[in-house]
Amino acid sequence: ARRPARKKPSAAAHKRGTARRARLAALARGVGVAGLLACASGAGGIWYYGRDLPPTSRLGEAVGAPRVVVTDANGVLLGVHGRDQGPPVDLASLPPHVVQAFIATEDRNFYDHVGVNPVAILRAGLVNLRAGSTRQGGSTITQQLVKNALLTPEQSLKRKAQEALLALRVERELSKDEILSAYLDTVYFGHGAYGLEAAARRYFEVRPADLSVGQAAMLAGLLKAPSRLAPTTALGAARDRARVVLAAMVDAGYLTAGQAEAVTADGIATPAPQGRAGSWAVDAAVAEMRARVGAPPFEVVVVSTVDEGLSARAAEALEAAMTADPRTEGAEGAVVLMEEGGAVRVLLGGRDYAASPFDRARLAERAPGSTFKPFVYLAALEAGWAPESLVTDSPVAVEGYEPGNYKDRYYGEVTLTEALRRSLNAPAVRLQEAVGRDAVVEAAQRVGLRASDVGPSLALGVVEEAPLDVARAYAALSSGRRAEPYLVSEVRTVSGDVLYRHREAPGPPVIAEADRVAMDHMLRAVVASGSGVHARVPGHHAAGKTGTGQDSRDAWFAGYASGLACVVWMGRDDFAPMEGPGGGLSGAGAPARVWSAVMTAGLEGREARRPTPYAPVPQERGLLDHLAGLLGLGPEREPEPEADDLGALIERL
Repeated sequence: ARRPARKKPSAAAHKRGTARRARLAALARGVGVAGLLACASGAGGIWYYGRDLPPTSRLGEAVGAPRVVVTDANGVLLGVHGRDQGPPVDLASLPPHVVQAFIATEDRNFYDHVGVNPVAILRAGLVNLRAGSTRQGGSTITQQLVKNALLTPEQSLKRKAQEALLALRVERELSKDEILSAYLDTVYFGHGAYGLEAAARRYFEVRPADLSVGQAAMLAGLLKAPSRLAPTTALGAARDRARVVLAAMVDAGYLTAGQAEAVTADGIATPAPQGRAGSWAVDAAVAEMRARVGAPPFEVVVVSTVDEGLSARAAEALEAAMTADPRTEGAEGAVVLMEEGGAVRVLLGGRDYAASPFDRARLAERAPGSTFKPFVYLAALEAGWAPESLVTDSPVAVEGYEPGNYKDRYYGEVTLTEALRRSLNAPAVRLQEAVGRDAVVEAAQRVGLRASDVGPSLALGVVEEAPLDVARAYAALSSGRRAEPYLVSEVRTVSGDVLYRHREAPGPPVIAEADRVAMDHMLRAVVASGSGVHARVPGHHAAGKTGTGQDSRDAWFAGYASGLACVVWMGRDDFAPMEGPGGGLSGAGAPARVWSAVMTAGLEGREARRPTPYAPVPQERGLLDHLAGLLGLGPEREPEPEADDLGALIERL
């Protein structure tokens, strides 16, 4: 059949069709031009924002000061200074829940996108638009990596464009696992910890491979606000945020609801105690390292002289004694334990480093009280006096200064040994004025103190000294030689190249041997049966001296035994008195007990050093008078309770 003939359009219809075709052609030309302009604009934007992109090779570089790793003498990690960024983590060594915690929270589509996620960006934009503030981010893990490692934190269109361009480039150059590993190595977890290794160690004292589900959830939750959510300062907030992470892991299918509930019921995670006993020693060792080798532009390892285990025991003894004595409420303490050759084994600058990192052991200058008296007696020995020489114990006044004895008790004529054993004030002032203050200052400075002539009160220790200075002085009393305290035994690179090694050599002699033996004889009497009886060290011949500042503002015990010197100090930072119903705190109480505990721990396994016997100079007095003087007996004297102890009696004879 023939098709019907096509009707010829009218002139008007033809005109309308022609116009429509013209409009479509114009629209096509416009779209084409717009497309070309958009492409040109995009290419121009890529060229403009990409012309100064940092190289992706910098992803593995640490930013900031190179870290300084400090270990104790046995290789135990004490702390890290600088940017605390540990070695790279091996994803293969991590339990699945560690990676899953970060994927579920930060970028659930990480293994599917190309570096940027337009859907996530759009979703975050809508959420933030409805909320009227930034509530959700759309950055991928790859974008976060390049932002943290390669870009500045500024909020600008250029930085966001560069972030996206770098993310696309990184996705082309690295595998997903390499990107995730680099991210976990560089992301900031707060408290100076960069990367998963540093965070696991800082907050939980474990390796990344040993993180529990709760710990991993808490660390993943930290990334939202590291400072505000740190479990060491805001444990409740950290646990709340960890619950959000656990819920995300359930939603992503990584955990069952029951598993998440079990973790929550178990407390999720508890951070390790912050501020280890060796933390003050870390600061001191880093300062000493910089004085020795400067500030190396690369990571170094500092091997210190400190014993972390011994430091922990010293901290426990200090805290236990101060907690048991209500007079020390709000007070601080310091402990220094050092070899007589100078190596510092314990350096505690306070009770809690996390609460107060100020190093009272090195930097707090306090009145040493009667711990200064031995240097008055040392000057007297050097001037020809002897332990059995007599000095008058009665009220004394020098230049308007009138010191009194404890409870205003006076004993008449006493030997130097007896005066020091009882820590009598009047004889110390009389002795100082007899030998001259210049001689006392010279003797004190010779052994390492910073004493100066402050008047007749110098004999009672009104000058200011740091506990470390007092320890140095007592180490000199122990050996007769001056030794400079040190905490750094070696500095090396991470590859093992030694940059510095301490070479210990005997210090210069500062006390004649005869005077050292006589001084040792007197100080052992203090511990055996005098004011320092609570400082006895079983199996060792301890020598030392108590010290109590005016109005009990400071309480000390300083001494030595078998080659170790130790100082314990207690006091308030505001210099308020340490008083209670039983009176003020003295060095004969809590400080002496802590000293005994620290020295007992420090001398474990060490052979006791037998003191050189002291041979008294023959006196004209009769034998009975001489024995009475040694025992502290006489018509105006009464024996102290400790003198009834048979062992103390034998020691004093």
